[in-house]
Amino acid sequence: MDGAGGACAPCLAAGTSYAELQGLIGLVYDGLLEDKPWNALLDALRRQFGANYASLTIRLPSAEDRGLVVFAGEARPHIHALYSSSLYAVDPFVNLPRDTVVMLEELIDEREWLASVIYRDFLEPLQVRYMMGADIRSDDGREREFRLRLSRPPQSGPFSETERALCGLLLPHLKRALRLYAHLDRVESACRLYVGTLERMGIGSILLDEAGGICRINRAAEAILAEGDSLQLHNGMLEAVAPRDDRRLWRLIKQAAAGRNGSGLVEAIALDRGGQPGGLSVLVRSIPLAAEAGRAAAVELILRDSNRPAQPSEPLLRQLYQLTPAEASLAVLLGEGLTLEESATRLGISRNTARSHLRAVFAKTGVKRQTALVQLLLCSVVAMD
Repeated sequence: MDGAGGACAPCLAAGTSYAELQGLIGLVYDGLLEDKPWNALLDALRRQFGANYASLTIRLPSAEDRGLVVFAGEARPHIHALYSSSLYAVDPFVNLPRDTVVMLEELIDEREWLASVIYRDFLEPLQVRYMMGADIRSDDGREREFRLRLSRPPQSGPFSETERALCGLLLPHLKRALRLYAHLDRVESACRLYVGTLERMGIGSILLDEAGGICRINRAAEAILAEGDSLQLHNGMLEAVAPRDDRRLWRLIKQAAAGRNGSGLVEAIALDRGGQPGGLSVLVRSIPLAAEAGRAAAVELILRDSNRPAQPSEPLLRQLYQLTPAEASLAVLLGEGLTLEESATRLGISRNTARSHLRAVFAKTGVKRQTALVQLLLCSVVAMD
């Protein structure tokens, strides 16, 4: 108790022990790891404050985006959709003072509130009469805003000053956790972009830990392993089909794992396919120690199968080059390696129609030969998401 200091007096007056406060703070940071972020915290806050609803807006709704709002309590599934689609625009409990816990009755006259559309049509049927909340704004220059809201039914009465104080003690921790969440979301988005780019290019990616166990694998790599003609899984571990290749591959994997503390290792080998045409190229690279936490990925394998061409996206080809749907369909088939005649047959059009589409594609992409078009399309895959 001595370590709590004077700041804990309000929360203790609200019936919250120091251990309970520490538990709530722990839930703030645990929320970063939940599948539904901060669901446990909102449930705990709802019980602590005798609230019927608790919500945390992580991404604000807009006309183009439903946003990301986590609800806890008696909420029905339609509440999020209804609020996100229209009611957020008339919500009076917005634009609160920065990082400050506020009561609704401090912002709006009671008669005006009880006569408002959002109260009569949305909140009164849900037994929402009193509200307490805070707008948490980021300090990283990105102008993000997060909204914490708690509500009570009429019979429970308004929130007290001691309850406001307890909520205020949690705000700095929630602000830090939300900033971490935003950073992790950016990192995850970058990873999704990286993985998606590899997928579109037909490139496999496998992350291994220091012992060679698989941490992560993308769909392109799964497809390559499923064929099992050059690289496969054996007892959950990677194995090159040719024994000589397997020894070389694992020597590189061990060297890459051992080289994480220094300049690392980037080496490439080609795996034999038993005389079959085409090859599987494998790039082996070290992953720096600081890049992963937990079961640390130590090595990445980049797999490039020459028999698996990159797959351009038809909608994005239309967007990039202003192609019509018919022109984009033809371009995708040509990018997959089909001839003009084969593409026309696949699309069910005549050769002359296909030629006409091809001339339009040439004009819009600025190339003059089919081989140059295919190269352009393959390069364009990298820019697509």
